[in-house]
Amino acid sequence: MMIYWRIISLVAVIFFCSNSIRAQQALVDSVGKRLQQNLPDSARAKDMIYHAMYMEPVNMEKAHQLYRSAVEFSISKRLWYYAGVALRYEAIPFYIQGKRQQELDNLLKAEKLFLKSGHHNAKSELAATYGNFSDYYRAIEKFDSAVYYSLSAIRIQEEIKLNNKLLIYYVNIAMIYQQLKLKDKQKEYVDKALKLARQLNAAPGLFLACMQATHYYTETGEYLKAKNYIDSARIYFNDNMDFSRKQSYYLLAAVSFQNLNAYDSAAYFYQQAHDLAKKHNSRWNMIDPLLQMGNIKTKQTDYVNAEKYLKQGIEYAEKDSAKTFLKEGFKYLSDLYLSTGRYVEALESYKKYTAVKDTLLNEERRNYILDLEEKYEAEKKDVQLQLQQAVIKQQSNQNYALMAGTLALGIILFSSYRVYGQRRKIQQQRIHELESEKQLAATEAVLKGEEQERTRLARDLHDGLGGMLAGIKYSFNTMKGNLVMTPENAQAFERSMDMLDSSIKEMRRVAQNMMPEVLLRYGLEAALKDHFTEINKSGIMKIVHQTIGAENRQLDQTTTFALYRIIQELISNAIRHSGASDVLVQTFWEPEKIIVNVEDNGKGFDIAALKEAEGIGWKNIRSRVDFLKGAIEVQSTPGRGTFVNLEFITT
Repeated sequence: MMIYWRIISLVAVIFFCSNSIRAQQALVDSVGKRLQQNLPDSARAKDMIYHAMYMEPVNMEKAHQLYRSAVEFSISKRLWYYAGVALRYEAIPFYIQGKRQQELDNLLKAEKLFLKSGHHNAKSELAATYGNFSDYYRAIEKFDSAVYYSLSAIRIQEEIKLNNKLLIYYVNIAMIYQQLKLKDKQKEYVDKALKLARQLNAAPGLFLACMQATHYYTETGEYLKAKNYIDSARIYFNDNMDFSRKQSYYLLAAVSFQNLNAYDSAAYFYQQAHDLAKKHNSRWNMIDPLLQMGNIKTKQTDYVNAEKYLKQGIEYAEKDSAKTFLKEGFKYLSDLYLSTGRYVEALESYKKYTAVKDTLLNEERRNYILDLEEKYEAEKKDVQLQLQQAVIKQQSNQNYALMAGTLALGIILFSSYRVYGQRRKIQQQRIHELESEKQLAATEAVLKGEEQERTRLARDLHDGLGGMLAGIKYSFNTMKGNLVMTPENAQAFERSMDMLDSSIKEMRRVAQNMMPEVLLRYGLEAALKDHFTEINKSGIMKIVHQTIGAENRQLDQTTTFALYRIIQELISNAIRHSGASDVLVQTFWEPEKIIVNVEDNGKGFDIAALKEAEGIGWKNIRSRVDFLKGAIEVQSTPGRGTFVNLEFITT
């Protein structure tokens, strides 16, 4: 069971954190170059967080420095949301390293910033922070607080209806109930996760639910059921998954086989986890597979390889200050030396194991005592306040009795009026919701109809008019060989042929602009690249397009068309109005959303004018953004260019 809890802590962190997707040095360098440019404040804060996140597997200490810089910059610019994100992301490596106080400090600061922020994603990040709080309190075995924060995370996620994240929180709280021996509550939330996953009927959600069910049945000691669920998860597993999900699958599969004493299969999956972490240059993700392979080799009496794996894992744990893993590594090494009769070395390793264990226990006890003191002070203040309120209440009772009759009548009248007002408010709110739904449905119908009509017209132009013009050109070429013309007539004929060629090209350009063939066949990124290449060839302006994380990502056709039209309209606005010479277009494909940044070096404008904008282009952009339930942010000042940030949820 010790093996499982150590691995489940690692897996929980991987699933809870958006910053779990690690990058190699190339991504560090790419973001570093962007930070050397003149970026808007929000874009700079976001890139500073990416820089720190990608630096983690390369240099953890440097990553902590970059996180601190991101926090300081964001606070200096009053960007509370991004400061909170940086603090929460940095808490994850603190969790892995066993640095409990630093982890708690970061989470407390992040919570205050998210409550203060008006950013549209602040609630989602607040829920994730409560999930991290739950992990923290579970690690120090304060399960009442862990349950409280898990329920808080669930409440927020149910309120904002991000059902895919509810899967994680449901099973997380089920694990806590398992530790509290509340089996009925544990099963309740595991079943909720499985039911929700089946309702969503999406491969990632089903994969996650099966993984979480594996956690549950491993916890209850039903190892055959756990293996059945990890086998089910294998159905939804594929090589295109990101690092975090692959690593989680390999670790849980290894644990499932290890619990059934199938050591060869367990060693195979630990080796897969190690190789994947090595490929992504994530040293601390290699520690646990190395230690477990060493433990397995000891059980199989392959003592030479066991010692090699254990020493390598301990070396990495010491470099990354991963005390939890270091404690386990020394224990395994002591067992190995004991099995081979090397008693002196076994004793030395056991002493190191005990020293690390005591250090961790002292830190946890210190945090527990500090928490008790806080609760004691809070309770003492509550008692004092209750005593004061009791005295005031006793002194005021007589006055209240004299006023009771008058107030009763007033309360009845006020309550009646309030109920009436609330009913009217609810009715008006419902009417507004129905109107909004009707407007969205109408917008969707208009957009779909528009794209269908564009597609039809493009095909009619290309196949119909294009074919006719091509036929006319062929007929003229045939006639040319059979006619005798004067030089003047021949020159006029050639000019007519040139005009016919220009007409064919123009017709094809119009058809392509109405519905790019590459958009239908190859998707958004290919269509954008083709569109920007044509503009760059024309010399109107220079467009630089950067894409991160688009590999193997696909959208439905309606969303793809809408996104393409939004970006096309933004570029068109830049060409017509900005006077810019350079435009930077960035698309970030994150696990659950797409972020698009469009920035030009043009003359800029007063964004207050957007509220009164009556142009069709801007109205089209707004209607498509609303249709996709996205968010748009425009930053511009006269003479300093324009920056547009778009965010769309993709799940």
